[in-house]
Amino acid sequence: MRGMPDARRLCLIALMGITLAAAGVETLKSKPFPSLSKADAATLERGEPIIRSVRDFRALSLAPFDSRASVLLARLAKLKPNYITELLLLVPVNNVDQQTDILNKLALNLADVSGYVKIPYWSVRQQTTYDLFDKMEIQYRAPIDGGESIRVLQHMEPFDDFTALYEYSRDKNALTFSGTNLQPIIYSYRNLKAVAPGGMVWGLYVFAQEGRLYVYGAGVVNAFDLFGLFRDRLEPSFMGRVVAFFKHISGQIHQ
Repeated sequence: MRGMPDARRLCLIALMGITLAAAGVETLKSKPFPSLSKADAATLERGEPIIRSVRDFRALSLAPFDSRASVLLARLAKLKPNYITELLLLVPVNNVDQQTDILNKLALNLADVSGYVKIPYWSVRQQTTYDLFDKMEIQYRAPIDGGESIRVLQHMEPFDDFTALYEYSRDKNALTFSGTNLQPIIYSYRNLKAVAPGGMVWGLYVFAQEGRLYVYGAGVVNAFDLFGLFRDRLEPSFMGRVVAFFKHISGQIHQ
């Protein structure tokens, strides 16, 4: 830049800075889990799942690196949850056939909503293992692009019965899953409407990248707990079930 007029030189430097910054953003967006600590990265490289509570949805580990991730994150942000648990898992795949087998098996497992009842759930408050749900009545199943939409009537203590919608869809390289309540979730012992319709969401995104399957899950709830008065009862019940479900999913993938 020697000999170049000052104004032109400054303009060129600014343009170079913008270009490098944009390249950095693109690099960040291409990484699904860009903010992992070294310890977390090592855990994932060992093939172990990370299942943890998150206090703020803005601290979720998933980056908006593609359209599906962006849609999931936007949905969670709109909900403004106060109870959050996330799942991260990396699964090496040797070839396309292995990848297809894992995605097929996972889709079949998610489609078996009646089987959710048998998933063991540890109640911290009661120090006892229960079924994840003690009631799961399928009201209808309908095909959607690459999967199904399934509405159920379900029950989990300590709440009243409520309807929920589960949906899964898969293609060659990815699988998405969601579950959400269609009716209010009532805390039975206080007749308290703890969650409005659509206020509890379980989301799962499994996708192939660089010879691995990335597994990301988020279970979130926007709960009314009387300004924290019932948090010690409601949060363990909601998030304990999310943890149980994600442990089950992780186990199915590793089988």
